[in-house]
Amino acid sequence: MNHLLEWQASCVDLQLTSLNVTALEGSCPSEYLLYSDAIPRRNDGRVSDRILKRYEHTQQGGWWCSGVDLLTGEDDLWGCFKPSQPRRSNDSQKLIKYEHPPKEPTGIFALRVPLHLWQCIANRYEEAGEEFAFSSLGHKQDFSGSDQENFGFWQWVIDHPKLPVCITEGAKKAGALLTAGYIAVAIPGVHGGYRVPRDEQGNRIGKSRLIPQLEKLASQNRPIYIVFDQDSKPNTIKAVNAAIRKTGYLLSKAGCEVKVITWNSQLGKGVDDLIATHGQSAFEQVYQKAHSLDTWKAQSLTKLTYRVDIRLNCRYIPELPIPDNAKLIGIKSPKGTGKTQLLEGIVSRAIKNQQRILVVGHRVRLVEALCQRFGLNYITEVFDDPQGKVLGYGLCLDSLHPSSQAQFSAANWFDGVVIIDEVEQVLWHGLNSSTCQSNRVAILKSLKNLIQNVLGGSGKVFVADADLSDISIDYLLNLAGFYLQPLIIENDWQPELDESWVVNSYKESTPDRLVKDLEKHIKEGGKPFVCLSAQKTKSQWGTRNLEAYLNRQFPQLRILRIDSESLTEPNHPACGCVTNLNQVLGKYDVVLSSPAIETGVSIDIRGHFTSVWAIAQGVQASNSVRQALGRIRENIPRFIWVAPYSFNKVGNGSTSIPSLLTSGHRLTQLNIRLLQQSDFEALEDLDLGFQAESLMCWAKMAVRFNVSMLNYRESVLSALVAEGHQVKEVVVKNSSNQGKNQQLDSLKQQAQAETNSLKEAITAVRNQNYQAECEAVASASEISDRQDQIINKRMVKSLAERRSQRKYELKLRYGIPVTAQLVAQDDQGWYQKLQTHYYLTLGRQYLAERDSTVARKLIELGEGSIFLPDFNRNQLGAIIGIMELLGIPVLLADQERELRNTDQDLQAMAALALANRSAIKTAVGIGIAKNSTPIVIVRRFLDKIGFALKCIRTESQGKKRVRVYQVLSPNDDRVEVFKYWLNRDSQTLIIGDGWQNDYSVEVDSTNNLASSGEVEGVQLCLKF
Repeated sequence: MNHLLEWQASCVDLQLTSLNVTALEGSCPSEYLLYSDAIPRRNDGRVSDRILKRYEHTQQGGWWCSGVDLLTGEDDLWGCFKPSQPRRSNDSQKLIKYEHPPKEPTGIFALRVPLHLWQCIANRYEEAGEEFAFSSLGHKQDFSGSDQENFGFWQWVIDHPKLPVCITEGAKKAGALLTAGYIAVAIPGVHGGYRVPRDEQGNRIGKSRLIPQLEKLASQNRPIYIVFDQDSKPNTIKAVNAAIRKTGYLLSKAGCEVKVITWNSQLGKGVDDLIATHGQSAFEQVYQKAHSLDTWKAQSLTKLTYRVDIRLNCRYIPELPIPDNAKLIGIKSPKGTGKTQLLEGIVSRAIKNQQRILVVGHRVRLVEALCQRFGLNYITEVFDDPQGKVLGYGLCLDSLHPSSQAQFSAANWFDGVVIIDEVEQVLWHGLNSSTCQSNRVAILKSLKNLIQNVLGGSGKVFVADADLSDISIDYLLNLAGFYLQPLIIENDWQPELDESWVVNSYKESTPDRLVKDLEKHIKEGGKPFVCLSAQKTKSQWGTRNLEAYLNRQFPQLRILRIDSESLTEPNHPACGCVTNLNQVLGKYDVVLSSPAIETGVSIDIRGHFTSVWAIAQGVQASNSVRQALGRIRENIPRFIWVAPYSFNKVGNGSTSIPSLLTSGHRLTQLNIRLLQQSDFEALEDLDLGFQAESLMCWAKMAVRFNVSMLNYRESVLSALVAEGHQVKEVVVKNSSNQGKNQQLDSLKQQAQAETNSLKEAITAVRNQNYQAECEAVASASEISDRQDQIINKRMVKSLAERRSQRKYELKLRYGIPVTAQLVAQDDQGWYQKLQTHYYLTLGRQYLAERDSTVARKLIELGEGSIFLPDFNRNQLGAIIGIMELLGIPVLLADQERELRNTDQDLQAMAALALANRSAIKTAVGIGIAKNSTPIVIVRRFLDKIGFALKCIRTESQGKKRVRVYQVLSPNDDRVEVFKYWLNRDSQTLIIGDGWQNDYSVEVDSTNNLASSGEVEGVQLCLKF
């Protein structure tokens, strides 16, 4: 074996190979490998015959590689041997390509670097503006000694924490990267960068930690690039991804800036294959496109790793033959490539075969549009046509249960064809949306029965999504309950440069400049299609406010607003337009769209719109933003502003599946204990393990959502690039004559003035519209209970009916006259704050009964089962208990008290809160920073009930100035509300009726948990 040729084939520098690789044969390999004192030996010290027998194959020769021990600076004893005749493992009979010293902890390959490569690497970072040249070491005069080659390079790396380091698997790959000019170390396998403490029986006894050699490199703020193999086997991909998550987490915890490098596996499995086949420039490209660890984690949960049965690379999906034995068919293809058209053909053939079709979606109007294309009825049309169910029908997932108007029965579909378009969003809607909450258990039961009946019978399930992932396929297979090989159709098509979108991205912290450019575009005759994140009048950049602003600026233009309200308002021009968008939109100069049509529709009109604009405020999931951008199929310029970060989150915001599930289970157990203290009998037969597969799918999708929210802008833009589009930053145009500084400053001031003017105008419009809406609700017609029930059943509601319903709900909720101020307070989360304050103080005696009633209703609706996220979300006991433990009621009882950070009781409270930060975040939804002061913590909890702190003075304590605070009570009508609630609850307790209104109230999205649970008499520990 010629090791020099082998390493040369991996594009490793010859001198580097000579410094680190040695050819061995005979007994020499055993001398390099079998040095551990823990190896079994005979009485004379010789290695036991059993071990020698295991390694006798090494006598045939091979090569040994070892580098420098970063802990000592000496030659590393640890390394690897590649035998020319490898042995097979005892269990799987797989070839063991590399042998490592047995009974010794694994290390890393920090290869000796020849001086010319060191110079090349230093030049790379010096050219980038960093002071990493040799001179910074103080060794500029002498580089001829072997010590410089042995450890000088790595000491240089250790001494400069800003130098980026690549971590790869396998010594040759590290050699290829070093040769290409990148600092790189290698670990012997993807899990080799960390250790898990275990006892002699193999049980885990501590937390995972980085191996010492990596700890040496893991300095604060050092950029670390993880460069592992790009495998194609599903199980291997999952194992590698798990290793990246663990290694990346530990490196991040050490303060490193972790990035992950990926590339198309068809370009080469390992990084040495990539470089050998496509050159060092190919690696430079993927190096520059490396994703942050958070973005990579979000993207890894979007991957589809199942075996692809039909792989395509075409602009539009052709008609495909579906094998008769295929039961679960997954279709993954980019937006606008004809997925729906393929489904049309499938539906047509099924109808010819006299199979019934069930179309399931997450938005009513979108399912209606699909049904129109498929030639089917929507469920509401079935009621008017007795024969409407013959061919099948479509319905929203919210109606997939026996108690709905659809009276859905899964038993009728054993031979049917089920179609779920945009399956990722449909499943997430079923698992997490507030509209499904009251019937979620029934919906999930029906979904499971449907999948089991169809896949277990003679039917088929077709799921399609541009972002189809393992999560959805895994979930559907788990629902089926038996092994089934899905048929996967994947279209790898990506647009060429001339077909890809040009996405112009605005980097500012607000979308002001984008709106200013949009206004300019319209003035110049442009016809934009605008995608927005919200519709409500309280949203500054929502559809209603931007519509009002643009109508003022361009009264002569035809502007159409499409959102959930306009689509169902009978007299609005947008009402019912989803089924014929291509005919309707051509009549308008400007179209403003909310997420109501972000998925499931294809706008194929050409030559009308001149651009697509989007404002993504962090409300939608990142994939929803990309879906919205793709509704217009024509390749016209795109302009987008994405919020840098989003405060929207699911659960406690965790980005770890185990952490999210564990914290949720602990909170459930706490809530159960609290209910038990109130003698809650329904707990005896409660099914806490309802559909573990649904809970796991929820957790995976929740973590994917939370990760994308952390770096929202990066998540959206990087995914657009991954789809093959061009993302370009919109830069402010400066004066071409750099010498005219005064003129440049003038232009900047003028631009800033225009932006400020726009912001003031939009704010004025928002305030005026919002005030008008609040007054309209307050003055709306009164309706009775019966009238509210009738309106609730209507698919189409007028604006007046919506306002009357809102007024009815507010009156029922607060028990005081509905004014414009009350409407605004409710929009700001007043109810959640009052509810927490009430049960913390005046209504404390009713908390247990309230929570028991809420839990009982959930259990009744679920027929003995609960979905844990919903259960926890609707319990208040843990929140009240935690606030009591921290002494918040004591502070409320003595509002004249002066508060200081130096107060001993406040410091004790802060210590307790800081020690239980994770539990508080899960139960209360409050994130507390590690360095939070007592006053900051008190302020966070007081804000949960609408109170505040005011600084009344500063005083001296020794050499320090200390601020003095007092509790500030809110000036609102909560006293009147509390009187109403006290009267209601006292009557409810007497007659034994439930807390009807509490349960019907929509849950606060900031994780405010409406709930139940007797705290008195419970040994409540924050570490639940």
